Amino acid sequence: MDDNEKSAMAAKAARLEDKMLFVKAAELYAKLSMPEKAAAAYEKGSAFDKAAELFDRLGKKEDAARCRAKRDAASTGQTWQDMQSEFQKDSGNPY
Repeated sequence: MDDNEKSAMAAKAARLEDKMLFVKAAELYAKLSMPEKAAAAYEKGSAFDKAAELFDRLGKKEDAARCRAKRDAASTGQTWQDMQSEFQKDSGNPY
């Protein structure tokens, strides 16, 4: 990949971030061998496991721990089936 292709891909990744398509941007950053930018974009896109993995590889243990904490805070522990059955048991449910 030559410099022009790399520049074009980096610009595309920046545009994707502007459109809040962080995971797609992170994938481009990863292809461009820009792991720090990829990890940050994964974190912004709530792909906390991928972000933590990259931060671990970079030796940034505090950043990885922050991503794991965000992942744990975002997780309710409920499966889709649990939520669906809870919804169906709701007394206001017309179904």
